[in-house]
This record gives sequence, C-alpha cells and structure tokens, in this order.
Amino acid sequence: MLTTAILTDFEMGRIGEKIRKYSALGFDRYHTPGHKGEKCGGDITELGLCGEIFPDGVIELAEADTAKLYGVKKIRYLTGGSSMGIKAALGCFAGKKVVYAAGVHRAFTEACELWGICALPASGEQSSGIVYTCNCGELPEPITADIAQNALDNHPDAAALFITSPDYLGRTADIAVAELCQNRGVALIVDSAHGAHFAFAPDLNEFRFDNVADMCNMSAHKTLGAYTQSALLALNNEEYFAKAERNLELLGTTSPNYVMFAALEDGVCEAAANRADYERLREFAAKMRGVADCVKNSDYTRLCVRKRGLTGGELFAKFVEKRIMPETAIGDLAVFILTPHDGRDKLERLYAAAKNIM
Repeated sequence: MLTTAILTDFEMGRIGEKIRKYSALGFDRYHTPGHKGEKCGGDITELGLCGEIFPDGVIELAEADTAKLYGVKKIRYLTGGSSMGIKAALGCFAGKKVVYAAGVHRAFTEACELWGICALPASGEQSSGIVYTCNCGELPEPITADIAQNALDNHPDAAALFITSPDYLGRTADIAVAELCQNRGVALIVDSAHGAHFAFAPDLNEFRFDNVADMCNMSAHKTLGAYTQSALLALNNEEYFAKAERNLELLGTTSPNYVMFAALEDGVCEAAANRADYERLREFAAKMRGVADCVKNSDYTRLCVRKRGLTGGELFAKFVEKRIMPETAIGDLAVFILTPHDGRDKLERLYAAAKNIM
C-alpha cells in the first residue's frame, strides 16, 4: 500500500544553517554577488578575511559528515557535476595506461585528452571505438569480473581500471571487480553517477562501489534531492587524496555556489533519513512490472520500459502525450527515474499511463 507522505522530517545540514543565520542578521551587503541577495538571499560569498565568517570550515565539516553516512574515507562536494569528479580522478594517472569498460561517459575521453592518458578497451569488441552512455544508443552490458581479469592480464602495465556502475539502465557491474583490482594493485575508478542513492536504499547496498573503489563519483542531482550540477567524489585510497584534491583545484572554480553546496548536503541528509521510503518505491516498481515490459536490472528505482513494435522515442512520445515526462529514450526503451520525491498520486498517474499505453 503506497503511503500519502513522501518524506519524513530530517535535520538540515550545517551549510544551510550557517547561510540562514547570516541572512537573518540583516547586514547591508557590500560584497558579491552583485544582486546583493535580492534574487536569492542565501547566495553569498566568502565573508571576512580568508572566509573566517563564512564558510569558516563548514564545508569540510559537512563533507566529513557525508563521508560517515556513506562509510567512505573522504568525500568532496562538487558543483561541476560528476564530469568534474571523473576528470579529477583520472588526473591521478596522467600519462599512464587506463583500461576502460565500454559504456563510458564522454567525460572519460575528455579526461584522457586532458591528462594524456592511454585508454585501453577492456574488451576486443570495443576496438572500433568508445560507446558513450550519453549518446542514448544501444548500451553494452556492464563489465564482469572475467572480462576485467582478461583485460588486466592483457595489459599488465595498466595503472587503473575505469568502469561505469550502475549504468543508465540501472544495471550494475560485478562487485568482484573491486577485489580483483585490489589484489592486483590496480586502482579502480568507478563512474557511479546514477548510484548516489545506493547507500540509502537497503536492497541496493550490495551493488555499491562507492565504498570499495579507490575513487568513485556520484551525481547527487540525478537521484538525490540536490540541485543540477551537484555531485560527490568519494575517495578510499589515501594515496590519491592529495593529487585528487589538486586536480579539483585545477578544474574547479574559486567561487563555488554555496546554495548548491547546502542543497547537496541537505539532499544527502534527506536520503539518509528516508531509507524506509525506498521500500515504497520498490513496491511500486514491482507493480509497474506487472503491466509493463521492463528491463531486468539491479536498481528498482530505474524503470526501463519497452513495448513491442515501438522505438524508445515513440514510446517516450506516448507518455509525453499523457503529460508524463520520462528521463530519456535509449534504443527501444523509455527510461524513468524514481526517487522519494515521487509521491503516491504522481506514481499512480505513471501507473495509469503505462497500463493504458501497454
């Protein structure tokens, strides 16, 4: 039985609280940004000499809190999306060989160009070129431990393995790949852009890479309640902490948007406080699978629906006609992302539309 409530109360994060306290003081603002708070009262800059008024270390404290919630050694907040995290992580292997599994985001090839990395396909079937997750064409299956082992056997001088898990369709790579890389002394970098919620959805914990990979990026804006461009870079190998930090400095801005940081922290706190709500989504996903042909995947919050005789684009259009906007169309699939922000009435409209279309 679906509940009416969407989210339970949660304790707001440190960053937002500090911003609200400053805004409540009613200062006449003679600092940036130029709108002086009229467009967004929480949009402030570093205050005081060297930021001792704001942020005054609150970002680092928030990141440490988030790292504890995820069970990882270190977390960095990003306002340049997961693309920034991918490039910073790969920058730790500048000039070296990196094996990659098919299905990478374009940020991977951009990083290889930026850092002079020699990219080596994990499978011989990839020799014709890289398949992008963001091209929305046919996506390859996630990498298995056997393919990873063969690839590393063929490239014993590779410094790292780069994989995507989960992929756009909610399918996950073999978790045994993490142990394989650890045993061989090869760094594992995981693009988990679509898996920021795995740590908080009980049934998805077994598919997580953020707590076992050397470095793992997650797009908090994709599946958590954070603003677009907000992301997390999880680090578990201290060998790369300093280099990854320097790469983020080289790639990022000296003027991050603290409203985005606050929403990112709050989005994580919100997900942690609403773990039980994922059961509601799991039950709805099972209900949808009763009326729609859905791809078998690991992530039940990612519904990938097909209908015989229709392309993904045509199926997408049929849902749009019913005022339902899917995430995308890939091959013959229309893709839907479920989060705790999808309430009962909204989900029932999706179910009714699917039942009618199918």
